[in-house]
Amino acid sequence: MTTWDELLDEFRALGGTADNIRLGHGEFGRGLFPVDPIKPVTIHVPDNLLVAVQDMILTAGALHVDPNAKTGERERAWLNRYQDEFAWGGGAADEVRQVFESVGALPAELRHTLLTDYGCGPWFREPSDQLIVERFFQTRTIRHRERPVVMPLIEMANHGDGAQYEIDQGVALRGNFSGEVLVEYSPLDSYDYFRNWGFATRRPVAFSLALTGRIDSASLKIDERFIGNVSPDQSWIPTIEKNSGNVTLPFLMLGHQRFPRRSKGIFYRLMRDAGYSGFVESFDRIRLANRLHFLDLLLAVEGIDVPIGRTLRTVANHQLRAMSFCYGVREI
Repeated sequence: MTTWDELLDEFRALGGTADNIRLGHGEFGRGLFPVDPIKPVTIHVPDNLLVAVQDMILTAGALHVDPNAKTGERERAWLNRYQDEFAWGGGAADEVRQVFESVGALPAELRHTLLTDYGCGPWFREPSDQLIVERFFQTRTIRHRERPVVMPLIEMANHGDGAQYEIDQGVALRGNFSGEVLVEYSPLDSYDYFRNWGFATRRPVAFSLALTGRIDSASLKIDERFIGNVSPDQSWIPTIEKNSGNVTLPFLMLGHQRFPRRSKGIFYRLMRDAGYSGFVESFDRIRLANRLHFLDLLLAVEGIDVPIGRTLRTVANHQLRAMSFCYGVREI
């Protein structure tokens, strides 16, 4: 019996479900595949195998469950083995390091500019063991009951137009897959995918960068606070926050390939309901600021013929493309 089969047997004995899955390599590297493409795939990680990120510690190069964590001994042994053989110690940490190595091929001044002026994320900070651990968790955990947790097995599924995570009881992933088992990591845009996971992927939606400006006599602030706010019914309507005449939106959609009239409709409704005028030009200014940001980013990495330079150009083009799907107004 192979190590993988042994790992799955113990996973099932601890209350997990792992039906019709195998390890394999595809377009995105290592991933999960159905044993029989005709049959459904089901992976369910029970609560007893979901460990909070704060309960994971790096010791002597190994990422293990803290001995003081409230985790059963048998569960802890399985989780540590999983991290050693298939996750942190099984190549996942090296994948994170490879992104930093790719960034390291850029001139130091450009790395600093991409970090500070263009907000391209922690990938452009000076790497350290702690930062690599943080990036590992950022790319391989999920929020469950208001806390980030490690989701063994499921985190091995690559991103794609596939299933959605289910988080009602534990964390689950299920569906029929003719090829690789793929899951949509989040409902966010191409820029956020890069900042979170370090790769370029085309997304149908574009959200605004964090910006400050004015509408009428009030200060208008747009944040990038998405967790728990991008509504599951895909209406993408943020909750407006008013304080002493100032207005804050936790996020703002600027374009969507399938719903090109919705972005303006959402903003217009929010500003109209809040009693402001001049919102037509305000929205146009927000879109202009975002377009200029990504056009300038393209110029900044023009001619940078290393993998990370090509990735950033792809990300910027994906973002500009999604942002272009904004015309007309749908009344919300």
